[in-house]
Amino acid sequence: MNFPKLLLFLLLTKSYILAASEVQFNRDIRPLLTDRCFSCHGPDERARKAKLRLDTFEGATKDLGGYAAIIPGDPDNSELILRVIHQSPDELMPPPKSKIPILSSSEVETLKTWIKNGAEYQEHWAFTPISNPKYNKDENLIDSFIENRLKKEELKLSERADPNTLIRRVHLDLTGLLPSPKEIKSFTENNSEDAYNKLVNNLLDSPHYGERWGRHWLDQARYADSHGYTSDSERQMWPYRDWVIDALNKDIKFDQFTIEQIAGDLLPNPTKKQIAATAFHRNTLISQEGGSDPEQFRVEATMDRVNTTGAVWLGLSLGCAQCHDHKFDPISQREYYEMYAFFNSAEDRNNTGPTIPIVEGELIDGLQNNDKIKANLMVMRDRKDPRETFLMTRGDFTTPDKERGQLNAGFISAITSIKEEAPKKRSRLDLAKWLVDPNNPLTARVTVNRIWMRYFGKGIVETEEDFGTRGALPSHPELLDALSTYFVNSDWSMKKLHKLIVTSKTYTQSSKVSPESLKKDPGNRLLSRQSRIRLDAEIIRDAALSASGLISKKIGGPGIRPPQPSGIYAFTQNKKNWNTTTGPDRFRRGMYIVFFRSAPYPLFGTFDVPDFQTTCTRRARSNTPLQALNISNDPAFIEFAQGLALRTINSIPGKADENLGARIRFAFNLALSRKPTDREFKTLENYAIEFAKDIKIKEGNDKDSRALVNEAIIDSKISLHEGAALVAVSRAILNTDNFITRE
Repeated sequence: MNFPKLLLFLLLTKSYILAASEVQFNRDIRPLLTDRCFSCHGPDERARKAKLRLDTFEGATKDLGGYAAIIPGDPDNSELILRVIHQSPDELMPPPKSKIPILSSSEVETLKTWIKNGAEYQEHWAFTPISNPKYNKDENLIDSFIENRLKKEELKLSERADPNTLIRRVHLDLTGLLPSPKEIKSFTENNSEDAYNKLVNNLLDSPHYGERWGRHWLDQARYADSHGYTSDSERQMWPYRDWVIDALNKDIKFDQFTIEQIAGDLLPNPTKKQIAATAFHRNTLISQEGGSDPEQFRVEATMDRVNTTGAVWLGLSLGCAQCHDHKFDPISQREYYEMYAFFNSAEDRNNTGPTIPIVEGELIDGLQNNDKIKANLMVMRDRKDPRETFLMTRGDFTTPDKERGQLNAGFISAITSIKEEAPKKRSRLDLAKWLVDPNNPLTARVTVNRIWMRYFGKGIVETEEDFGTRGALPSHPELLDALSTYFVNSDWSMKKLHKLIVTSKTYTQSSKVSPESLKKDPGNRLLSRQSRIRLDAEIIRDAALSASGLISKKIGGPGIRPPQPSGIYAFTQNKKNWNTTTGPDRFRRGMYIVFFRSAPYPLFGTFDVPDFQTTCTRRARSNTPLQALNISNDPAFIEFAQGLALRTINSIPGKADENLGARIRFAFNLALSRKPTDREFKTLENYAIEFAKDIKIKEGNDKDSRALVNEAIIDSKISLHEGAALVAVSRAILNTDNFITRE
């Protein structure tokens, strides 16, 4: 007998038996059934074939006339198994004509094992109550869960990031701006835990925190400065943007932040700010096409409000239930229109009314301006005579299903664990309170996960926009629940949650990849290192403005129009006026640039800013040659490079040939918050010398050098070719991967 082979067989058999006993419905079976079966045998009653339902235990084990799809404990006689392995294409499931891939042999074995073990179903994890798992109270709760998981995988956290990397990281994450040389010097000389905590507190108290995190929220609010569609006329929504910035800076608790945006107008004696907050749901599109049906676009806007609410607070694709029951999640079409009823009586009807007058600075305390600009902000308000709500057949507003009767506003039953005497007539205020009820299992999880994603590149649930049955399972389920519990118990304070995250060892660790970490954790789902994250388009501009010293830190007010190529709006139905902003305002932050949905500012389009036709909970990230070309040739970035060059000249005066090295190091530190390596320095120095020589040869025709320098550089008394070389070096620094990446 061959004992080595026998031993190997026994070990493999033992491993298989162990694996078999660990088959779990949510992890192993639900994804299989969702992908292969639920489109015909799932929650959607109208699409259900053969009256067979596989998404519930009762439906799957139901007697179908002497047989059942699943017989717990008996896979060999379960019709489901017989069908997925059938040799006849007429009997095989999924049917070949469906184009859905058939099950592999390993997937069939997994199904068999699950049925043999009793075919136990589990409630979808996201719909279960949030738990309060135990952890080591002597350490940051994040580190407790992350390190415990890493230990099981024979991994550990990476070493702490160096002080230069860390100060740049936390500045960009919390304010979207670069640290100053003085701040860098102070922190690198003392980067103790106390010094770091003090730095974090200062950044959270900065008014620019509200701008950085306000931009994230505005993505979800589908904020834009135009109505959309082909006419895409301009609108005055900037007061809502100001409200968001102010609310975040004041750390308005997330439950109140939610209530005011969903139903601020329905609060007792609402303030002007609370009414302004309801502009969240006035960011919908408005059609101004001649001959269009106002009711059609009113319905579309109302559906968008339902879908946006579901995506932002619940992490669910409610829109999949507009025309029929949701094919994968337990959301019926009836429940969709019960949610629709909350918004159906809004007074607006594909127009700009109702509005409230707002004066610039009115929604941000302490920012009143002498030269006040007024705006009429679109807000929510309900009609005095509520509209009737009916289920729309196939989602068509022209065919309401009146036979089923009028629908009252209601919640999604699968996630309603709230015990209350339901009033006969619910309002948007009831909806808002339901969303942030501590017993709602989704809102805290979804919000915490989305904030986590901003810091680590991916959420604990990677499909942060989909917490439904087709979404990914959480990589650290106990951590997600612990953070959600912490969030709610901290009175929904977003700043406390931010501080908990950025003071953890998990956050402050290095993003450098070790061979062991790459081998065992290639996708960094276990967080054995920090993630390198490409900056958002607006923050790339803000960082360049910070480095150049040109930035205007004015907060709030109407949008700006920086220089852009002519003809951007030539194809639009209504020609837009893009009167370039002059003076310091042209150097304001990217979030203040006027955003037309039909043709966004070119830098934004190149760096993946969405068009905000609908809510965006996670931006795409691309890496294309166009991005490097944009930064290299955009007139705005040439101006930023000139500012950076001039800043180095003014900070380090004297002859260029004697101070070139010092100026290169200074510019590098301004942009990247660290000294260049010897190789980086030598590359830039050689580039500057060769560039200056090349320009100097053409002294008789200095057209090339004059194209790079501005009047301020000329007035600095530096030679033309030396000034042009410094601008060229500055352009190169601003166009590096390191500059547009948060390490």
